[in-house]
Amino acid sequence: MTPYLPRILRTRGHRGRRFGRALRAMAAAVIAALGAGGALASSAAATSAPVCPDSVIPNVAIVPNSVGCWNAIAVQAVRLGSPYQVQGLIYMGYAQAAVYDAVTKIEGRYVPYDDFAVPEGVDVSSASPDAATATAAYTILTSSFLHLNLPASAQVALSAKYADYIAALGGVQEPAVSAGIAVGQAAANGLIDDRTGDRDESITFTPGPLTPSGWTFAPPPSLQSAQTPWVAVMRPFMLDSPSQFRADPPPALSSRQWAREFNEVKAYGAANSSVRSPEQTAIAKFWNANAVNQSNQAFQDVALAHGMDLVGTARLLAMGDLVDSDAGAACWDSKYHYLFWRPIMAIRNAEIAGNPATQPDPAWTPLLTTPNHPEYPAAHGCETGAEAELFAAVLGTRRIDVTIRGSADGTPNDWSATRTFSRVSDLQREIVNARVWAGLHYRQSALEGVVLGGKVVYWTLQRYFLPCEPWTERSPASAAVVAWASARPRRWPGMGSHVPGIGSGRAHGIRTSILQGLRRRIPR
Repeated sequence: MTPYLPRILRTRGHRGRRFGRALRAMAAAVIAALGAGGALASSAAATSAPVCPDSVIPNVAIVPNSVGCWNAIAVQAVRLGSPYQVQGLIYMGYAQAAVYDAVTKIEGRYVPYDDFAVPEGVDVSSASPDAATATAAYTILTSSFLHLNLPASAQVALSAKYADYIAALGGVQEPAVSAGIAVGQAAANGLIDDRTGDRDESITFTPGPLTPSGWTFAPPPSLQSAQTPWVAVMRPFMLDSPSQFRADPPPALSSRQWAREFNEVKAYGAANSSVRSPEQTAIAKFWNANAVNQSNQAFQDVALAHGMDLVGTARLLAMGDLVDSDAGAACWDSKYHYLFWRPIMAIRNAEIAGNPATQPDPAWTPLLTTPNHPEYPAAHGCETGAEAELFAAVLGTRRIDVTIRGSADGTPNDWSATRTFSRVSDLQREIVNARVWAGLHYRQSALEGVVLGGKVVYWTLQRYFLPCEPWTERSPASAAVVAWASARPRRWPGMGSHVPGIGSGRAHGIRTSILQGLRRRIPR
């Protein structure tokens, strides 16, 4: 019997056109070609798990099932087809949401992100979740909806990976594989229908001339175009709007706080800093690794370390990429609302700020190249701050013991360094410090990012990825979320009221003591 799956707690409108007919026909042609070749449908192939052709990070293990494999394949495709990290994380969100929906349609246990109808006559109860996973991811990655600018050779390679994977499962002649393909296609098509019109990537933004606190482009090698301003106004996956948790304003240029934070990043974030230690330099460079690979490998590592099965892995990866996507949208809303200047422009032009405690240095250069989007709040604070709380939610403890892979030399495609974080607060503190030591952000900006990311997690996980029925001993992940929720303090700092949906005087939020600790200057 097909497991009962209640509809998503709130439906989303804006359904519209389906994805491009040409690419849909190409995907169908691949599936048809699989069915035409008898050799591809050998029963012997179905007895062993297909070997995954990709990894998230070279030579690093992934979860040895279809969800882990197609996450790795999606990461490689997204990296090829999207130039920016926040854009790539959003694209990963589409792929992982479709995979999660397909897997939960077959296996149950959790409420899908987007409930969808399966074609009449498809036996969901006997469908292969592996075929559904591969097909859901492949359909999203090859749809015109995603705007992936893959080279022709990469498109051919992606189709070949899908064909080989389905063949290794036994081919479309196998009833379970055929049913899984139908479920995967329906999951992807339903998601595309639901999300059509959710973003306009043609939106551009041009900053004005330099003014006190006003954002304008940093000098080359920083890029001279505004990065993905459309993210600030896209329809989020789970939040009501990108502005739902807009950060508090940055400090006034006349304030002592501004002078203190200006002088801190000026001293510790300079390329030629005489006060930043070698360890602090290494930490700053570590967090310059590309976040699409870094975050998805961290999610996979957590799934591996805690023995998550196919459903648990699909849920964690969807959670991670959708939370990152919405944290990114919320962060971009604040960035393009406040349009606050980067340290390089503030320090080189401090004379226009009117604060005698901030002195200009026209030759000042940060340790790392300044990104081409506004400063406030820090994107890594938003994203990594959200992930820290996500790990706590999934594991049911703030002692997360998570190892993250990052850059040893400061380049985005190096992941040879690793750092382990015992507690949520360890990860939060490090990302705040790292962005200051890199010369890219002021301390309050990184702190506000952490706060914003936490708010996104607490609000969304009360409403999404919930179990289909009350927790039992057979669903430990549900117990973890219950434990995480019950451990939260009464109020979220800055919200001024209890978070809706949590009873017994508790709300989801970072402990006040942790935030106070984050706001203290970490001993050098």
